[in-house]
Amino acid sequence: MEYQALYRKYRPKTFKDVVDQESILKIITNSLKENKISHAYLFSGPRGTGKTTIAKLLAKAINCTDLQEDFSTCGKCSNCLDIENNSPDIIEIDAASNNGVDEIRELKSKINLVPNKLKYKVYIIDEVHMLSISAFNALLKTLEEPPSHVVFILATTEFYKVPTTIVSRCQCLNFTRIKTENIEKRLKEISKIENIKIEDEAIREIALYSEGGMRDALGMLDKLASYSLKEITVKDFLSINGLISKSDIDNFINLILTGKTLDVIEKLKEFDTLGYDFSKLIEKIMQEVRDLMVLYYTTNDKKYNPQDLSDLIICLNETYNLLREAANRKIIVEVKLLTFMNKENASLASKNQEIAKTSLGEENKGKSLKIVEIKEPNVSLEVKEEPQEAISREIAEVSKNVLEKQKPEGNKPKSLEKYKINLEVKKQRVDNTFALASKVLKNMAIDKWQNLIDYINKEETSELSGLLKDCEIGVVSKNNIILVTKYESVLDKLYDNWVKTNELLKELLEEEYKVVILSDLEFKEEVKNYKEHMNDKDYYVYKEESKPFIEFLNKEVENNNKVCYSSLVEKAIDAFGSDIVEVE
Repeated sequence: MEYQALYRKYRPKTFKDVVDQESILKIITNSLKENKISHAYLFSGPRGTGKTTIAKLLAKAINCTDLQEDFSTCGKCSNCLDIENNSPDIIEIDAASNNGVDEIRELKSKINLVPNKLKYKVYIIDEVHMLSISAFNALLKTLEEPPSHVVFILATTEFYKVPTTIVSRCQCLNFTRIKTENIEKRLKEISKIENIKIEDEAIREIALYSEGGMRDALGMLDKLASYSLKEITVKDFLSINGLISKSDIDNFINLILTGKTLDVIEKLKEFDTLGYDFSKLIEKIMQEVRDLMVLYYTTNDKKYNPQDLSDLIICLNETYNLLREAANRKIIVEVKLLTFMNKENASLASKNQEIAKTSLGEENKGKSLKIVEIKEPNVSLEVKEEPQEAISREIAEVSKNVLEKQKPEGNKPKSLEKYKINLEVKKQRVDNTFALASKVLKNMAIDKWQNLIDYINKEETSELSGLLKDCEIGVVSKNNIILVTKYESVLDKLYDNWVKTNELLKELLEEEYKVVILSDLEFKEEVKNYKEHMNDKDYYVYKEESKPFIEFLNKEVENNNKVCYSSLVEKAIDAFGSDIVEVE
């Protein structure tokens, strides 16, 4: 007998065999019970969660002439047997390869023909989001009012790519990821039936790796069964997937957080030689760092500073996003991790600044430090000992430390700020957006937002569009739009490149909006505020903006003569104060 893949062999035969989709099954079984079958369904959700399986079971159930009390098909009637033998009345279409308008027109030409044998003719269109716009348009009318003997079941892994005109004509059912423990349970059952010897830890790793997809999990078990003819171990799983063990990940995290630079570089070289997938590696490290943070706050495990763990997760997330477009992934990971590990040196500069300000407080009031020579790139300050030699030596030592260390990005001194947002105008812009908010306009903007991928692939717009990819459309009105991001670094960089950001958004959305970008926390507060005042007619009233929304600051540091100093002098002033530093 020809070998059959495990995911095909153990595909659910009845609704009760389906794992972790209780809400979907309840809707479908109640529809069968009340005989209220929709003319069109749209199944959406992650891969391997049962969309196509349930589509086939539904097609079989609505045609079975002897449906059981639990809504299982009898498997014996002529209709069930006909479906088992690939009935011509059950038409499965792969939209990925049949996505043109011609294929849809051909479908329409045959749709009025009555079923060959069954009660209903069922069209199952998989990966429906792959259809072209013209194909979707050709399908619209037929989907809205199909013949009474036709049922459409559309399936997609990318719901947001399906036009709202299609969505509104279907009964939408959202499939969720299958729980890890349920995947483990199913893998153990199948391993026992198939006489596959496998460690429990290996089963656990397969379940985690499959990310909630049963098909992926069974496919991996199939592959491991062919790889190891004896007992399947965790080492086998890690080996064939280019992954590293938990203990190795813990060790690598420890090297990063303890600043062992050379060891980290050596480890990354080792990972690259072994052919590890750096994207998967970063995902695993992020998960482990997250677990360490949970341990810190829920137990007495105080091994690492929680702020360091939080910063590392942000660094890893930025790294993961960069890997999508990276020509050399190892270099990107190296650079980002080395930058993160060097933050201690950067923060030392800030500490030295504080020491300098404290030690030179009231004691040195009225005294001055004269900077008489600035040399680059080997920066040095000649200090005239005035009036005390000991104080001058202390000042020179501290200034050397300050100027040689890089300041952390998050603690920019005011003299180095690049922009300033008018908070009054920002609030006004947010209120104006909520005042005239439109769901229709938002949906139109979301449809256009999908074209952002085109800009990511262009060299001149890849950086900005990559940042915008980490944003979501919050609220849209006729003239205003609110974008929301989870990451402060993304928000800061977009404001920092405000003119180019607006130009890109104008081109992408085909409309010139007054834009405001909020953090996730800010947006939630604004939504909460809107719910509290939505019935107050005087609260959300559109007002014209009277001042500029954003102001870009120059980098001048003024003295009495309004001299524009070099960046070195700015740093010295920022460290010691203008009452101590004089420039000749």
